[in-house]
Amino acid sequence: MRINVAGAGAIGMLIGARLAEVGFDVRMITRTAKQAAAIRDEGILLLKGNEKKVFSVGATASSEAGIEDGLTILAMKSYDLEPFLEELNGKLGEAPLLFIQNGVSHLSLPARFRDRPIAFGTVEHGSRKTGPRSVEHTGTGPLRISPATDDFTPFHPLLTAHSPTFPVVRAEEGPGQLLMKKAVKNCLINPVTAVAGVRNGMLAEDPDLRALLGRMHAELAEAFPEIAGEVTLGEVFDLCRKTADNTSSMLADLMAGRKTEADSIMGGVIVLAQERCASLPSVTALYDLVRSLERRGDRHG
Repeated sequence: MRINVAGAGAIGMLIGARLAEVGFDVRMITRTAKQAAAIRDEGILLLKGNEKKVFSVGATASSEAGIEDGLTILAMKSYDLEPFLEELNGKLGEAPLLFIQNGVSHLSLPARFRDRPIAFGTVEHGSRKTGPRSVEHTGTGPLRISPATDDFTPFHPLLTAHSPTFPVVRAEEGPGQLLMKKAVKNCLINPVTAVAGVRNGMLAEDPDLRALLGRMHAELAEAFPEIAGEVTLGEVFDLCRKTADNTSSMLADLMAGRKTEADSIMGGVIVLAQERCASLPSVTALYDLVRSLERRGDRHG
């Protein structure tokens, strides 16, 4: 089966490599022709611990590859999603689309593709892009998939990629609840690591950061009580310990002087809370701080 992976950042290359490892015909859709040529000519170099593997995959910089046969996984950052979809909008094609962006703001975007099977996913793997064709697999967690319709058949082949290094499961909940659970975790971990300039593990160890996460979790639990029982503070601390050596994507973006996903991760949750007449003062304050750091180009380290 052909799998197109649109977005050749850390997560995109990790998914592309792991799917190629189990025998899928993978084609990366990159931002630049230069990166496509590097991947096409030399393959994706996957690093995990002391292990190094190279996987041969196809690659192109043409977004129109996403309308061809096969399944397309949209793995680009949330702020790159809209321009990519604009290029696909109105084009013929019925290939399934799997959205795996952070946050909840993209839930309404697939409505324009009523002729295609649509699903949403969350990724709990840790990864770090180390070059235009290389990625380090820093932590293993499931890829959860939830279809936007009752028919899961177009996405069933992805479950065959399931392995100890790349678990893939069908989520029990619908897309909205699945993404909201991940968004709550991201709202707690990403901005605090980004502003404090620390890796994930420090959030579970430093008493002041633990207290801050406690206040933020209480705010989110009051605004979204239906999620609070499924994303407990203890589970968040356990996740921080499990990914102790990981640098959050938001911190990595600030360190590299890149645009962050603060709008999609935090902004979308803040808007949903406002619609419920709920207040998230700590989350909003951190959102403002991250936006300020991003705008001024401040870097940690």
